[in-house]
Amino acid sequence: MKFCYCGQCKDLRPRSWYHHGDCLLCGNECAVIVIPMSISGYLMYVFSAIGAVFVASELMNLDLGLGEGRLYIMFGSIILAMVFSFLELERSTKLARAKVGKVL
Repeated sequence: MKFCYCGQCKDLRPRSWYHHGDCLLCGNECAVIVIPMSISGYLMYVFSAIGAVFVASELMNLDLGLGEGRLYIMFGSIILAMVFSFLELERSTKLARAKVGKVL
């Protein structure tokens, strides 16, 4: 995960893929801090993919032979993806703050 840290306004934010290194508050160039993804980040992507497959199969009216279980799997995987996304964001934000503290 990448973060933008602006030394002028002391702002630390997650960096979006379309954002190119300018501070959203003051517009100055910010330092990019890279935090490697943990297992919770990978689990977030796995459960997101599972949820996407089940949503797509539901939209196309495909019968997967799971009965009502398909709905539990679909919503459960989406909820788990959100939980793991939150955990990954919290972990990587904490590590990014620690890196900022070492740099200063």
